[in-house]
Amino acid sequence: MFRAAKTGMIAVALTASAFTYTAGPANAVTDYANCDGMHRDFKYGVARSKAAANHQANTGHYRPAVRPAVYRANSESDADHDGTACEVTR
Repeated sequence: MFRAAKTGMIAVALTASAFTYTAGPANAVTDYANCDGMHRDFKYGVARSKAAANHQANTGHYRPAVRPAVYRANSESDADHDGTACEVTR
């Protein structure tokens, strides 16, 4: 009886560790080819900080998502270097 319980607990532990290990790549950041690709996931673009998002909202743009890692991967899409990639004007 004890051996069966011990084997079952080991199987559960191995399964849980496999789920934990495979969950890592889901946090990977996408480098979008262009703004059309980014707009599929982030409708109003991506800001590097809350301050940059507030600046966009105060200057007649829609408020972008604040995702620093996504912004760093796609900073080449920030043509005017204002801290927001692929911003959308109202």
